[in-house]
Parts: sequence; structure tokens; C-alpha cells
Amino acid sequence: MTILVLSNVGARDILKDGQEIRPARPEGQRLLQELERDPGLAQRLTFPILEPCLRELLRMHPEGLDLLVLFGTDQREESYRNTDTLYFARILERLLPERVGPRLRKVEVHLLQGINPALYDEAFDAMERALRRMPGEVSVCYAILAGGTPACNAALLLQGVRYYGDRLQVIYLPIAEVPRTLRIGRQVMDAFREEVALERLRVHDFATARHHLENLKAPPGLIALVEHAARRLDFDFLAARRALERAFQEGNSDLRDFIRTHRLREDLNELLEPGDSLRRLQALLRELFWNARATYRHHRYADFLGRVYRMQEAILRLLVEQIFGLPTDLSPAVREETRRRWVEGIENHPALRQYLEGQTVEGRPLDWQNISRPTYKAMLAYAVDPDLGKDRDGKPMLSESLRKRYKALLQRVNALDPLVELRHRTIIGHDFQGVSREILQLQYAPRRSDGRVMDPVEGLEEIIRMLDIEIRDDPYEAIARFVEEAIRGRAGDSDRPHRG
Repeated sequence: MTILVLSNVGARDILKDGQEIRPARPEGQRLLQELERDPGLAQRLTFPILEPCLRELLRMHPEGLDLLVLFGTDQREESYRNTDTLYFARILERLLPERVGPRLRKVEVHLLQGINPALYDEAFDAMERALRRMPGEVSVCYAILAGGTPACNAALLLQGVRYYGDRLQVIYLPIAEVPRTLRIGRQVMDAFREEVALERLRVHDFATARHHLENLKAPPGLIALVEHAARRLDFDFLAARRALERAFQEGNSDLRDFIRTHRLREDLNELLEPGDSLRRLQALLRELFWNARATYRHHRYADFLGRVYRMQEAILRLLVEQIFGLPTDLSPAVREETRRRWVEGIENHPALRQYLEGQTVEGRPLDWQNISRPTYKAMLAYAVDPDLGKDRDGKPMLSESLRKRYKALLQRVNALDPLVELRHRTIIGHDFQGVSREILQLQYAPRRSDGRVMDPVEGLEEIIRMLDIEIRDDPYEAIARFVEEAIRGRAGDSDRPHRG
């Protein structure tokens, strides 16, 4: 199937001697019967809407039209049945191929039955059922929106766009004019795409939003900004930087001001610092918090648990580096040096080593040479203990105020343990246990100072603030808002998608 034409049949689609035929149902039935007896009657009938539209389509497609489907009405309510067009559709089915020629290869009638064709919702449902039976493999589908009721034509347009997408084109015949092809199908399709793109932006699904924005032919600067957010969410900061530079290059003044105001370049500079500096680790923790909050808000709870696990490990590592001055970077380039300094630092701290050798993990002695979460937690417990926390010279490792601060922080960090254990039992860990918001809240229930139970995201935010890591406005929320405003046309016409 190559070219499909769809049209509702209305009361003005057939004229006899130039006059409308009313009431449509009984007179249409009588006329169809007369045509059986007197074929010459066809010469007195004209088709002022469909015939000009079909001839225009044949000029556009001289190879011919494969199928014309006519939608007639057949109502249930007796009081409205006189207006039905089912017999008009049968007459057109019979006479149109003779009138326009053999290049109109096939005509079929489909009845919209049991509905009131003046009601938009009933027409919408009936047209959906009808289009399910239409050919799907077409190169182009033309919808003639000149005959039929407004409700049926609206249904044909919307369901046509739904089923045929960009392949739907609209033909309309203005009064006393020639048929015209309209871009309304493409406009409706773009409106659908726009809403889908904005919905994806609101849930921070930037990768999918970018695809829809490309189909909308949105400005390149906006598309690049959305790509920047998608790459940044994946922690691919080099690709995020390249996308951001394209956004700045291609963007208008509003977009460039947005990039400057929200410090997007500065954020990437911190995240891309060489090595594993304290500043970079703090920037990564802030980024991970934004990332975790997005997964929680958008109900991706298994992914959220993965980020909780990573955040707890990174915070424990940060505290060990701050308090003990020992390296924790196990990247291939420095792994051996890190291990050497780690063992040497603990062996030169006899009280700490003795404490660690007395600890157990799941009933087995702690392997303190293994640079990992259990060792971090044991070392930090030693540091905040008022009786134990001594340096190698026997002096307190922390001042009293710092000890209390780190102890409170460690309590919050350790309160994440039930979530970490849950993570191990989910599909992103080592098992297949399900997870939901309710399950998360049962596993994690610390209270704020006012007695209210915190949700996990509030707990993470409290930890980040206790680390004195500044949490500015969420860049992902800011990007989503800016792009939505630009698409809606509130950020200047140059940021609006280009419509056909």
C-alpha cells in the first residue's frame, strides 16, 4: 500500500441538480435504489468536495491513488438517524471511480456506527476503532477535512496523526476555492512531540528529550544544552563539556547568559580537575547528590539505592582522607603507591592498628589492608571515640568540637547502612528483591530536630550540608526550566522551535 486517502462523508458531499439532498438517510437510500434502475441519474449528481480534492491529489500523484476510505455515519438514536450519511457513502463508492478515472484504484466504505457524530469524544473513540482496520504500511496518508461533521473531522485529524505521524497530510477545500494541502497534521504532530519533550525534560530524561527536540527542529543551542545535561547525568564530563561549548557557540544571548549565570563551565572545571583532589571529591559528591535526588523524585528507586551506596562510600573515603591524611585513590595509575602509603600510615600508628586488628566483619577479622568501606568505618569509629581517638603520639586526633561534629556526621552516614544492604539485594546488587518508596522509608527513618522523620533524600542533603559542601540551585532543574521556557516562547523568538 502506497497512497491512502481518508474522508468523512457529510450531508453536502452529494448534490442533485446542484441542490442538497435532505434528509440524508432516507433520500440517500432512495437515490441509491434509483441508481440501480436508472444509471443515467448519475449525470445529475455532483460531488463538490471529494471530486475536486481527488483530482488535486491525482495531479500530485499521477501514478494514482491506491485506496480511498469513506467514513459514513450510522447512528443508534432514532431521532438523529435521518442525518446519517451511510447511503451517501455507498453512492460515492460506486460513482467516484467512474468520475475520476481508473487511477483511483479502490474505494471502500467504513461506517462509524452507534455514535453521535456531533460529539467529539464519541467521534474520537469511533475513529480510533476505524483506523485500527486501515492499512499501516503507507508512504503517505491524506485526510480530506472538508465534508463530515466538525467532530468527525477533528477525530480524523487527531487519530490520523496518532496512527500515521509525519506521513499524514491534510487536504481542505475552502468555499469557492481550489483544494489546498495544509500543514495542520505536522503542526499537531509537533505539538505532541513538544509535550513529550517537555514531559521528558521535567523528569530529567534529557537523552529522550533531546531526540524529540531534534525532531522538532529546535535551535541547535538548546539541543546541545540538553545533551550537556544528559552527558553530565551519566558523569561523562568530557562529553558534557564539548556539548556545553556547542551550546554556547550556537546559542543566543539568553542561552549564553544562562550558561554564565549558572556556572555550568565552572562546575565542569571542578569535576574535571586532574587527580583526586579534595575539591574534586567535594564537587563529585555535590553532583552525585543532585543525581540521586533526580532518581528518587522520578521513582527510579533501584537506581537511587546505587547512588546511595556510592555516596556513602565516597563520604567515608573523604572523611578518612581529611582526618587521617591517608590516600584512598585506587585508580590504576596510583594504586600501588596508595596501598604502600596506606599500610605504612597504619603500621606507624600502633593504637589505630591494634584497634583495627580487634574488629570483625560478619564474624571474620577485619582486613585493614583492604582499602574499602568496612575499614573506613572502623577507622572513623576510632577517630570519634573520646577515649580511643589518639594520634601516633598519644594526643587527641580531633579537638572536642571537631570530634562531636564528625561523630554526628558519622551517625548520619552510618544511618544509610540499611539502604546499602537493601541495594545489595536488588537487581543492581546481587539479588532480585523489589524496591519501592514505602520500602525505602521503612529501611531509613532518622528524625529531624523537630521530630519529623526524614526521607532518604533529605538525609543525603543533611549529610552534604554537614560536610560544608555548598548545594547551589540544581543545574538539572535549571536547565529543564530554561529549555521549557525557550520552547514555550518565553525566552525569545530565536529560541522557539522552527515549525514547518
